[in-house]
Amino acid sequence: MTSDRPLGNRDLLPSHLRTEIGIEGTAVSKTRLKVLTLDDDNVDRMRLIRICEKSGMSFEYSEAENLSQLRSLLDQEPFDIVFLDHNLGRDSGLDALHMVISHEDQSGAIPIMVTGANDLKIAMDAMRNGCADYLVKEELTVASLTKSVATAVERRMLYAEISASKMVNREVAKVVQRFMLTCGPDIRDILKNSIKKTRGMKALIRNDETLDPQILSDLTVLERGCLDLTTFVDDLDSVLHGLRASARDPNH
Repeated sequence: MTSDRPLGNRDLLPSHLRTEIGIEGTAVSKTRLKVLTLDDDNVDRMRLIRICEKSGMSFEYSEAENLSQLRSLLDQEPFDIVFLDHNLGRDSGLDALHMVISHEDQSGAIPIMVTGANDLKIAMDAMRNGCADYLVKEELTVASLTKSVATAVERRMLYAEISASKMVNREVAKVVQRFMLTCGPDIRDILKNSIKKTRGMKALIRNDETLDPQILSDLTVLERGCLDLTTFVDDLDSVLHGLRASARDPNH
């Protein structure tokens, strides 16, 4: 079941997140949040809807009573936020969470677990298994919902940035590796020979007063340039080793 809901008090949301979650300034953003809630209790679903209205979110709301309905709705369109009740009778909210995060069309969905006060351990398990945040039913208010959504959005943005950073690191590593394998050895030899010949020429010039002293100065600049390039190649090698180590470390 899907319905459009009016906008409530938009000032309750942090200003830097209003655009992200569908509200900008004092007008409704053209982008409306698509919210899906899974709960086998109609009263709890209606309560969550009312609190969403008061929170200031501009949204389209879809409801599911069981995993079968949830799967059907997930197959129809992508959602922005999915509220998952943990206690679904014979089914579990963790099963629903797995269904959401493994669905190929819901990669952008933000799952939030809704639990009872005595189910906080389960909420923590859900967080470890990919849930963005959780809400406690007995403590469900406009403030708690707003905070949960804001936290979930910020966490998802952070994960996206980390993922993008890892992707950039991998691409940089590939470029550096190609350079070091194809050009690195030759450049090292060229620089080594250039430094050796430059120093030999400088020794000759120092013993020959007929030569222009400016030549000695120019050769010194050339020598320093070759030394700087050698250091740069060494730094690239260090960067490559660092990126490889970071890719192997599961904590990065």
